[in-house]
Order: sequence, then structure tokens, then C-alpha cells
Amino acid sequence: MCVCDDDKDRKIATLRKRLSREVRAREQAEQLLESKALELFQVNQNLLGSIQKAKNRSARVNAIMNSIKDSVVATNQKMEILDVNKSCVGMWGIPYAGLMGRSVLEFVENRQIADYEALCLSASADEQDEIKEFNFRTLDGGFVPAEVKISTFQHDDERFLLHLIRNVSNKKRLQKEREAMQEELANAAKWEAVGQLAGGIAHEINTPAQYIGDNLHFLSECNEEILEILNKALELKKACEQNGQYLDYVQEIDRLIEAYDLEYLCEEVPQALKQSAQGIAQVSHIVRAMKNFSHPGTEEKKPFDINAAIDTTLTVSRNEWKNIATVVTDFDEHVGLVPCIPGGMNQVFLNIIVNAAHAIDVKGHETMGEIRIVTRKLADQVEIVISDTGCGMPPEVVKNIFNPFFTTKEVGRGTGQGLAIVNDIIVQKHKGTIKVATKEGKGTSFIIRIPCK
Repeated sequence: MCVCDDDKDRKIATLRKRLSREVRAREQAEQLLESKALELFQVNQNLLGSIQKAKNRSARVNAIMNSIKDSVVATNQKMEILDVNKSCVGMWGIPYAGLMGRSVLEFVENRQIADYEALCLSASADEQDEIKEFNFRTLDGGFVPAEVKISTFQHDDERFLLHLIRNVSNKKRLQKEREAMQEELANAAKWEAVGQLAGGIAHEINTPAQYIGDNLHFLSECNEEILEILNKALELKKACEQNGQYLDYVQEIDRLIEAYDLEYLCEEVPQALKQSAQGIAQVSHIVRAMKNFSHPGTEEKKPFDINAAIDTTLTVSRNEWKNIATVVTDFDEHVGLVPCIPGGMNQVFLNIIVNAAHAIDVKGHETMGEIRIVTRKLADQVEIVISDTGCGMPPEVVKNIFNPFFTTKEVGRGTGQGLAIVNDIIVQKHKGTIKVATKEGKGTSFIIRIPCK
């Protein structure tokens, strides 16, 4: 019995030792597993941090790329598009995904493709960077002018091209506006010189015109007296015929009367003198108008006869409207003298009258158009309404007509400054108002109001 008990105790002790070893081994395994799990967690956290940093870096690079106003295109050596920025998507009008993998040459104007390829080869050969201008095709079939600079970069032992494309549409538009402004300034300087010359020439013409007019008046009076003497001479001739006296002289007089067609001369000479007097009066009227219109102006307001100024402007601008329109004026005699800048107001009237003539001309004129000018004395303002029966304007044109450089006229006939100048003179310099009433195909009215004081 003792032996069995001892054997049993040994087995139990052995089992206990084994169990203890297994427990310790399990505890060690759990500790190792926990340690490895912690290490794995830390590695995972580091990896997530790296991924987030990479995402942040990528987002930052994308933000930088998309903040660049110029279009940026990355391609491989075959010029297949790998990446673009937001500006490029906007310029070409094609979604980002639709650009990937396409050749950048698809968007270059056909006649410039060879030059673009040459520029890419030049960049690949590490030659000096060049900037050249190309036209890029857009989704709507149009073209956008752009300046292009191409450089290279390395990634994973592979070489890529970076195309920096700058849209120069606005630059070209501004350049055209500057050129138009320079041309306008040159024309203004030219016409200022012409105006000064015109004033001097008008003064020189005025003196001989005056004595020509005086002489024609004198000749008209003399002609009346000569006709009176001639009538008496014809009565004397008739008496000689009846009495049979001085018949040789009578026959000679009859021969001269027939040879020189005395009846025709008696009818036409007075008419010729009258027409000549009217003509020289018109010349004098034009000369006075030119003197008044070309007189050096100041920026100071002074008493100004608006009705007379409009009449002068009509005379000066007559060549613009005489063949296409009749002018009807309805002047309020109570308008009187109004404080104005004379040169400025003359410019206003001239610009609007010429525009009216052009509008009638554009519409076409199987019959004569009409320009109507009305002045009215209001309570504390003077109103000037200049209307035409021209082509009128659509709403989208009306809202822009006073903007500088806006014009609907063909190149060479308008720079878009006329009505902008009119608006500045009326609103800024005279503290007045100018409004437009128009209907397409019917005509346009400009309603101007300026203070009386």
C-alpha cells in the first residue's frame, strides 16, 4: 500500500511540475504575443502616419499645382498626358479623366505641331529653355493663344516633360486695347492739330469770303440798275424803229441782242448772282462754325448757348448725315445760356450725332432716315434729346455702351471711346445724367439733362 501511495505522490508531483512549466510557458507566450502585438500596433500606427503624411503631401502638391494660374501638364517622352492641374482642365474644357493618356499634340493647332515637337526635343536635350507661342484647340473647336515653356524632370530613373502653358488671351486683348488707345490718342493729337489749323484757315477764309459776299451784293445792286438802264435803251430802240431813225444802229443792236441772247442773260445773271450770294453765305456760315467748334477750350464752365452749339455741330458734321438723313430741330428759345464746358459739350453733341448717322447707315436707307434734336427748359435743368431712326440696340449692347473700348462698329470705324467720353463729360464734369431709350430696328434716343446752375 505504501509503495502505491509513494508512486502516486510522485506522479502527482511530476504532473504539478509539468503543469507549472506549461503555465510559465503559456505566460511567456502570452507576454511575447502581447509584445509582438504592441510592436505590430506601433508599426501599423507608424505606417498609418506615413500614409497620412503622404496624403497630406500629395494634397499640398495638388493644392499648389491647382493654385497656379498657368496650365501645368506632365507627360512622358511620348508626350502622353500623365497629370494636369485645374487651370489646364479649365483652358481646354475637358474633364481631368478625359485628358489622361491623350497626346498633348492633339490640342496643338495642326500647322504648329512640328514646332511643338521641336520644342519638346530641345527640352529633352537639356538645351536652354525657350518660350514660344502656340494655339491650343479647345472643346468648342476654338483656339486659345498661349506661351509655352517645357522643362524635364526625373522620377524612378525615368525622364518626364513638364509643359508650362500660359493663356495669353487677356494679354492680347489688353494689347489690342492699348494699341486702340494709342491710335485714339494719335488721332486725337492729329485732330487737335487739324482743329488748330482749321481755326486759322477759317480765319483766313473768313476775310475774303466777307468781301466776296459784299462784292456780290454790290454786283446784284448794280445789275438791277443796269437792267433799268437797259430797259430804257430798249424803249429808245423801239422808238427809233417806229420813227425810222438811226436804223443802222438799231440793226446792230438787234444783231447783238440775238448774238448774246439778251433775254437769257436778263433771266440768268440775277439768278447766278443770287445763288453765288447764297453760296458764299453758306461758306461764311461753315467758316464761323469751324471757328467756334475749333476754338481752344478750357475745363472751366462758362455761359453757353446750347441751341447755337447744336446748330454749329450740325454744320460741322453735315458731311456725315447729309446723304442718309434729314435733321429736324425743335429748340426751346427759353433755354438761354447754361454754365457748361464748351469744348466738352461740343464733343458730346458731335459724338451722338455722328453715332446717329452711323446707326441709320447700318440699318440701310431706301428712304432718308431722320435725326431729331429737341431742347427743353425744365425747372432747374436743361434737357437735350437726340433721336434717330437707325438700327437700334439689343439690351446686351445697351448695358455696355458707356464702357471704355466697347464698340459694335467694324475695325477702323470705332474704338469704343466716343460714348465713354460722352458719359464722363455729362455725368462727371457737368453733374448731369444721360439715359438711353432704344428699340431694335426702330431707333435710339439719348436723353441728356444738365443743371441750369
